[in-house]
Amino acid sequence: MTNDELIQLAASVINPRKTDTGLFADVGCALLSIENKVYLGVCANSGSNVFCAEQNAIGSMITDSVYRIAKIVAVWKDQQNKVHVISPCGNCRQMMLEMDRENLNAEVILDKDKTVTLEELLPYHTWWKKQ
Repeated sequence: MTNDELIQLAASVINPRKTDTGLFADVGCALLSIENKVYLGVCANSGSNVFCAEQNAIGSMITDSVYRIAKIVAVWKDQQNKVHVISPCGNCRQMMLEMDRENLNAEVILDKDKTVTLEELLPYHTWWKKQ
């Protein structure tokens, strides 16, 4: 699956809903597992809690007892409906690492023509290691 296809899938689930206390589904995520299955998710920001689109997609993947990510992307649409790729936050990066260390090799899409590995986004992931 190409980066552009994953970007378009992530954008397809965006359906923003604003409430008095939150904003829901304004960021979408698509991830490709190592089993070549796509999982989708959206964010939810309420007055009581926040979870990212990546966490939602990862939760769906875990429900299938799958823990390894091949590629992942999160996107947001501006008021002109233009799609912007956004990098996973620190919590999402850490979650990907902690559920399976092999995810350090997962490709994180930063643009349709640019990916980096999760390891590149977490350069000091072993700083606490005994010396």
